[in-house]
Amino acid sequence: MSILPSRLGFGISGAHGTPLVAPGGTVRLVGQAFAAGVRVFDTAPAYGAGEAEKRLGRALASLPRDGVFVTTKAGVSSTGLARRVRDFSPDGLERSIRASLSRLGLEGVDGLILHGPAPSELTPALLTRLKALQAAGAFRHLGVAGRGAELDAALETGAFTILMAPVHPFVGEAARSRLRRARAAGIAVMGIEAAGDGPAPLRLPRKASDLYMLARRLRSGAADGPRAAMPDALADPLRDGLADCVVMTTTRPEHLAANADAITGTGASA
Repeated sequence: MSILPSRLGFGISGAHGTPLVAPGGTVRLVGQAFAAGVRVFDTAPAYGAGEAEKRLGRALASLPRDGVFVTTKAGVSSTGLARRVRDFSPDGLERSIRASLSRLGLEGVDGLILHGPAPSELTPALLTRLKALQAAGAFRHLGVAGRGAELDAALETGAFTILMAPVHPFVGEAARSRLRRARAAGIAVMGIEAAGDGPAPLRLPRKASDLYMLARRLRSGAADGPRAAMPDALADPLRDGLADCVVMTTTRPEHLAANADAITGTGASA
């Protein structure tokens, strides 16, 4: 049985770390997600320079602590939408964790996920510090987010029990094999980027929060490409055995409801 209590997770990221979505809107969506059966909530200090963590903390204040599985990340921080700073040193990781717990209003999180460390950054000194912080109650499970070699390096240490990785329809066979091996070894897989590696067609924004994604698209110069329908894209990795939980984010209540309904059909709870 997976350590993750629901097969759908909600990510407090993207526009939820910016003024384009009011803090109260984020809090309401987290509450809606919980009411729909979502129990896994993910965020990071890099999302809006900690703003996303603060919003999740506000939402968690009205939810039963033992009824949710909260993950945040460490190793990458931000000072806005564009500037990000990497620091996987033992002291840097500890500072990040302490700041995240303060913003979340928690004594400890259920999962701490290293935010894309290079293999060379997974030093013995770092792993020793993380083990001490885990023993002190800062987090229950250690995870890693990535796409390739960094995941293999992390898994080889034997220290990680959560793996976060893309599960979109165009993931290669090597990545699929890695995910299945991890799950067979008892490591929980949180799937991200489930809707595919191609962007959705450009549309005029209908509300302020839509400006965030439009700005990112225009800045990257991304062209239109294939993208699976979101409910199907979320359900497929679960059916295919690639993930224990798929994490999605949205700013729209109707999208959240449709996705929760889709995953309920495959088993909303682990």
